[in-house]
Amino acid sequence: MSKVQTVILVFLMVWYGWFYLKKIDLTTADLGRHIKNGEMIVNGEWGILKTNFYSYTEPDFPVVNHHWGAGVIFYFISQVFGFTGLSLFYLALSLAIFYLFFWIAKKEAGFKLALMLSVLLVPLMAARTEIRPEGLSYLFMALFFWILYNNNKKWFWVLPLVQLVWVNTHIYFIFGVGLVGLSWVDSLIKRDSRQARITMRVLGLTSLASLVSPFGVKGFLYPFNILKEYGYRIVENQSVLFLENWGFKDPNLRLFEICLVVLVLSFILLLVRNRQKISFKYLVLGLMWGILGFMAIRNFAMFAFFSLVIVGYNLKNSRLEIEKLSLTASVLASLFVLMNVLYFYHSKLPSGSGFGVGLVEDNLKSVEFFEDQDLVGPVFNNYDLGGYLIYNFYPKWQVFTDNRPEAYSVAHFKDVYIPAQYENSVWQELDNEYGFNVIYFGHRDYTDWGQKFLIERVKDESWVVVYYDQSVIIFLKQNELNSPVIEKYEISSKVFGL
Repeated sequence: MSKVQTVILVFLMVWYGWFYLKKIDLTTADLGRHIKNGEMIVNGEWGILKTNFYSYTEPDFPVVNHHWGAGVIFYFISQVFGFTGLSLFYLALSLAIFYLFFWIAKKEAGFKLALMLSVLLVPLMAARTEIRPEGLSYLFMALFFWILYNNNKKWFWVLPLVQLVWVNTHIYFIFGVGLVGLSWVDSLIKRDSRQARITMRVLGLTSLASLVSPFGVKGFLYPFNILKEYGYRIVENQSVLFLENWGFKDPNLRLFEICLVVLVLSFILLLVRNRQKISFKYLVLGLMWGILGFMAIRNFAMFAFFSLVIVGYNLKNSRLEIEKLSLTASVLASLFVLMNVLYFYHSKLPSGSGFGVGLVEDNLKSVEFFEDQDLVGPVFNNYDLGGYLIYNFYPKWQVFTDNRPEAYSVAHFKDVYIPAQYENSVWQELDNEYGFNVIYFGHRDYTDWGQKFLIERVKDESWVVVYYDQSVIIFLKQNELNSPVIEKYEISSKVFGL
């Protein structure tokens, strides 16, 4: 790669990395719970692997904590380098993923075509910027794909070792088995018997490695069961069609549709102009990630990464002679695409106080207030705030619920949590059952039931707001125990315009 190409690639990675320079907001993220998972495991509390350890409502509900290893990694990094270190770690990891896929795309399509496609696909690649265990899955997927693409037989034997880590860090480990299996089938189609023998052995070892977790066979089969019906609907698991009909506003929906059309057209073009160059492996990967991306928007990122390689390969082999474009022309075309993408994505790029690394300013201020006033539970909290409370307060006290729908029964959400926020009578019954002393709520919960609940509690004379910031609101029950805090910190309901 020339010096000019290197400079251009650096600017391209800056464009991609910009999406990740977003400060951590624990009040809406899962990260706090993952770090707490790591802390508990390091301290020998293995019970969190198989039960709903953090909840007082359903503490014995069975759970497969398939991402426990990621929690250990995040915990150690946060202990040594803090949240700033975690941000920089995830940024570096994400850039490594981008580079590996770009490297393959450059080999398949040439630098200029890889550049133009990357500029378009970057927002989809960065669709999941929150620090999550799945980021490790993206890295492992990139490593598997890169090693198999390079076809260096010595490196093939590294894959089962990587799988040992992957199966204990995120549920996408099953794609490691899938990539090796696809390479094996591809070698059979090409009648490369030596390649087929080696790949089959690696496939066997990778499959066996997938059983080496605290959950064994159950853990291996869990990816096929994870998307069962939950009592709480998660946006990231919804289809493109559902979200569009629902009125969900996100430029990634339209960009995904555009890129999906481009992917399909690239196969049609290759079929018409040079059908003998159609790759079985890329056809399967394109079909699989196209479907997975359409069925759940959480798969947009991997759809984009694989599309970079596949579309590049298809266009290069369609005899369009795009590679004859000068580097200047390809850069100008990329800048044109970039300006259009920026127009639609400027609101999604981190800026102002949200731009940077580490924690959002005053992100733990509500915790300081709670502890300074020696408040006690039981606490009723909303779904989004669960991970934040687990990180800051477990094992002092447990949460009512948290953002793991798979860790609670369907009835917990459909018959208790949601109805209690919609109906005052149901709320009163629940309050009588648990005797709540505190309501600790993320007021950016924009669900219909969450907003209705907040309005009703502000108007409810038996509850008093004593704390409010940009993310969190705390109510105390009007009783003798809380009267000193209420007398000092009460916030009038008139402040909320009701």
